[in-house]
Order: sequence, then structure tokens, then C-alpha cells
Amino acid sequence: MEFVAIALFVAGALIPALTRLLNSVAYRNRAAGKAEIIRAQHGAQLPEHTASGKRGKRRG
Repeated sequence: MEFVAIALFVAGALIPALTRLLNSVAYRNRAAGKAEIIRAQHGAQLPEHTASGKRGKRRG
């Protein structure tokens, strides 16, 4: 009986931390997905011959 009480106490102490961790991971995945969609939409709007990046355009 003591083992069950200890196990329940440990589980009760770890569940909130595990929940916060899973919520954090889910939030980061959603944010990364939204960023990828925005990046793809902006990439589709650029003409194909336009190079992107800091030094993408040729001079002269």
C-alpha cells in the first residue's frame, strides 16, 4: 500500500511538468508550421529568376 501511495505522489508531482513540456513542444511545432507556410507563400510570389538572400542580386 505504501508503494502505491509513493507512486501516486511521484506521478502527481510529475504530471504538471510533463503537461507544460508537451504544451511547449506543441506550441513550437505549430509556430514552425505557420512559419513554413508563410515562407512558402512568399516564395511562391517571387519570380523564379529572382535570387533570394543578402547577396542574391547581381550587380551591373
